Amino acid sequence: MQRPKIQHLAHIHTLHQCTQKKQSTPPEDTTPYLDDFGKKQIQQVIGTLLFYACTVDPTLLMAINVIAAKQTSPTEKMAKALTHLLNYCATFPNVVVRYKASGMVLHIHSDALYMSAEEAHGRACGHFI
Repeated sequence: MQRPKIQHLAHIHTLHQCTQKKQSTPPEDTTPYLDDFGKKQIQQVIGTLLFYACTVDPTLLMAINVIAAKQTSPTEKMAKALTHLLNYCATFPNVVVRYKASGMVLHIHSDALYMSAEEAHGRACGHFI
């Protein structure tokens, strides 16, 4: 069995040229579609990771959202993104959510992207602890 590659980010970031006058979305995914077995496997892994993200590690939600949005017609590029996410989970296997008494300070993490997905869609995700 191959050892997982160390990943420190849950999803693959795309660098944008913010200083350009005209910004465009990433190029369309032209990699081949997966067969029915690959499609079913991706859907099962996404379902498992979604449960894990909701109960233990909310930092995965943005990456899961990006992958799950196209799980009805998965491609090889999407399978690579899912492998990246699984490697991230293997890099940080002991995630713990701790609740403790505090002075009612609300900690918020949010992540938003504009023109980061095909067809000029934006994405936003956040959670608070």
